[in-house]
Amino acid sequence: MNQSKFRFAKIQLLSKERCFRNLNLSDTSSTSPSIAASSHFIATTSLSAGRVLVLPTDISKYDAKKSPLIAAHAGGVSDLGFTPFHADVLATGGDESIKLWKIPEDGFTSDVSKPEVEMKEMPGSVHSIQWNPLVDNLMAVGCKSALKICDVKEQKCLFSFDLTSYGTDLINVSWDYFGKEILCISKNYTMHYIDPRTKKEGTFGKGVKASGFRPQRAIFMGAGGKVLISGVSSSREPSLNIFDPRKLSDPLVDQQLSVSPGYLFPMYDHDTKILSLAIRGSNMVRLYDCAKAVKKSEIKPLSQKMLGFVVAGCCMAPKYALDVQQSEVIRLYSRDTSDVNPVSIRVPRKITGFHPELYPKTLSNHVYDLSCEAWVKGGNATPKLLAIDEKMSNFATISKGDSKETQQLGEKQEEKSETKEFKEEISDIRKKISSKLKRSAYVYLGGKQTTSKDKYFFDVKTGRPVNMQRNLALNKKFLAFPWKAIGGSAVAILPRDHKMGRIGDLPKVRGHSDQVTAFDLSILQPSKMATGAGEGVVKVWTIPENMKDDLKKEDCSLPCSGKILGLWFHPLVPDILLSASMGFEGCDMRVWNVKEEKEVSLINVHGETEVMSADWNVNGSLIVTTAKDHKVRVIDPRKNKVLYEFESQESARGTHAFFLDASSEIIACIGLIKGGERQVSVYDAKKGKCLGSKEIEGEAGAMMPQFDIDTGLLYITAVGAPSIQFFLLATQTPYIEKLSSYKSLMGDFKGFVLNPKIECDVKKVEVAHGWQLSKDRLSPISFTVPRKRPEFFQDDLFVPTRSPKPLMDAATWSTNTDEKKEQAKYVSLQPAGMIPLSKAPKEKLTERELKYQRKKQEMAKPKPKGVLGHESAAEVRDHFRNLADMMDTSTNQWDAGGDDDDSDWSD
Repeated sequence: MNQSKFRFAKIQLLSKERCFRNLNLSDTSSTSPSIAASSHFIATTSLSAGRVLVLPTDISKYDAKKSPLIAAHAGGVSDLGFTPFHADVLATGGDESIKLWKIPEDGFTSDVSKPEVEMKEMPGSVHSIQWNPLVDNLMAVGCKSALKICDVKEQKCLFSFDLTSYGTDLINVSWDYFGKEILCISKNYTMHYIDPRTKKEGTFGKGVKASGFRPQRAIFMGAGGKVLISGVSSSREPSLNIFDPRKLSDPLVDQQLSVSPGYLFPMYDHDTKILSLAIRGSNMVRLYDCAKAVKKSEIKPLSQKMLGFVVAGCCMAPKYALDVQQSEVIRLYSRDTSDVNPVSIRVPRKITGFHPELYPKTLSNHVYDLSCEAWVKGGNATPKLLAIDEKMSNFATISKGDSKETQQLGEKQEEKSETKEFKEEISDIRKKISSKLKRSAYVYLGGKQTTSKDKYFFDVKTGRPVNMQRNLALNKKFLAFPWKAIGGSAVAILPRDHKMGRIGDLPKVRGHSDQVTAFDLSILQPSKMATGAGEGVVKVWTIPENMKDDLKKEDCSLPCSGKILGLWFHPLVPDILLSASMGFEGCDMRVWNVKEEKEVSLINVHGETEVMSADWNVNGSLIVTTAKDHKVRVIDPRKNKVLYEFESQESARGTHAFFLDASSEIIACIGLIKGGERQVSVYDAKKGKCLGSKEIEGEAGAMMPQFDIDTGLLYITAVGAPSIQFFLLATQTPYIEKLSSYKSLMGDFKGFVLNPKIECDVKKVEVAHGWQLSKDRLSPISFTVPRKRPEFFQDDLFVPTRSPKPLMDAATWSTNTDEKKEQAKYVSLQPAGMIPLSKAPKEKLTERELKYQRKKQEMAKPKPKGVLGHESAAEVRDHFRNLADMMDTSTNQWDAGGDDDDSDWSD
């Protein structure tokens, strides 16, 4: 069964850094997409009437402060498009004229109003324009009352067709694949198929199709000659039809779409035979496979994607603008009324790099050796296909020369088109494969739980969740989580040594008059706990041993400016607590010395923006925060100073950030992106640059990440999700690696936390141990990596971890300026007497491995030589060629016997 290699094509929104944002664009309702793209530029209609904004496809060249416009047409721009042969030549249509604009290599630096070419006195207003795909300077123009075929170089009309008897306003014109014939659609849903040079025309009009199909836009589907037409049915449902243009009365394929109503923008790729479909007023883009559409009478849906914005227009970029190293097969540019967003269509591949099987030969963008005059006389150009290789991205022609040469847009290029054949370099591909197959040691990481009731706590009365979904906290003695109570102000305290099973009633911390919004347990001081509530007070508690009654008397109360957003104990210094609160004057964070009940520092760098998350670095000297203004900040908490600040591509809702290493310059962020999808990204905080990102699969929900900075393992789950996903983060490429996932046996998550690393059972190859809080259960989870020789210490998995011993006291830390004293100390997880795997004796080979070794030795033996001593067919071939070269060819077989007498031939 032959299946399309594009069946897994995936629509992907590119990062926020590659989008053009906060533009003043037109809220168009015309039949044109109002946007066009070449390999170097994007053009779209501006909010200012009749003006066009030109953007570079390389966003690094875009200056948001300078946005010069083209003053194209006083009455508005009805259509626009780049010539297929010059990436810097733009045509616009409007009023009763068409104009051509030459864009400088670096784009416009000021507003432009003088075109390079202008053709006036069109028969009525111009509605649509279309360049010929094979003849330079040849354009079809759909006007109010006629179809015009124009030579824009000579600024003259070659052919004109008066179609007013069928209807006015040609809203769409389309050339066929060979640039010979035209199909155009009138506003009254009449369609015309015309050969301009023979002046033959056919008409598809009212009443021909019983369903009352109303065509909108037409696209020819490659060399086969079939045409795809989008429109609406009699029931006003969007539909796609495929016709033979010579028999427009009967569609070959008639397919109604279950999509929202709106004007359709179909975009067909001749190479992959994929149809991309955007709908004005919708927030979706859809893909369809048209490879066997006529044969199977069905246009097969491939995938769809919610964009996160309402589409006002959409266009397809040329093939030479693709990022072939990322397996990008199609790129779209979609716009709304304020942004232009690139949409990438990619085919997932395990190995990053150029995959030639995804890129069939495509139509060359070199100028063909056929002038408009020769075309008018009956000449035709043969489409020339060019093989795409990994070096051909973004090589479209930029026309150069003085102003005189620029006016002659149809001059033949010096370089003649050549068809390049792709030659696969096996050795390079093998190298790429080999490098990718070096998998992480944690690739088979998995989770373990038990359903035996004496191995977990049940009948847990889980209360209302707190801010940032930090619904579960622990240290070596206690677990803490919200308990269902009137007012929601109770936090249950569960000793770690409590017998598992039915939990019954638990002692609780009760001291707030308002809803508890945050709490935390100290890792260094197991009996120390902090809670915060909507009343704007942080309370610190000492949990007694063998606690049986509710705790209602706190050690101290720390006043804040408003609702408590989050609490974080210092990882290396006892009695240091970080708090975040939101009040009428804005958001502030405070560092407290809870032992002395005093404020160490006030952090007020967030203004009126609410903090969404915070985390200490590995040494406890810096913090990283995310906020509702989309910004990530690295802050020195004792100096109230922002060291680094950048805008993340994740949305403001439910973001989390944490440090990846001791340098505190590489930051990981987790959050939602456009379309509601979840994503993990790695940033260089110093440069504010996104180094890599990966989609997080699964159900949407407030995320609860846990990060192991020693190994780089990220454990992600979400409220209401049934599983945990594992990622490996690094400070070097590829930065993010998706590992595997584990589906819980205890239902959906409501809370998740990891034990301190020092508690892992390394003899069972347990790389992490955590707890899951669900609706009525609290269950331990063991995360292990299967190993063949677990009797040895797996030193490739268990790297040294941060020591649980305090570095200094709170008073010293508050005034310390010596960074060397704040360096975290590390301890080994290797048990006494356990030999590291790297020093373990060599393992005996299994029977299978022995068989493989014997086979290798057999293959390495010298091969028997031929009769003449040759070892290969190539050597035999070369031997006989050498003999042939040494033979004397000056005589032939008839000369071998000397001169012949004539009598020898007589009777």
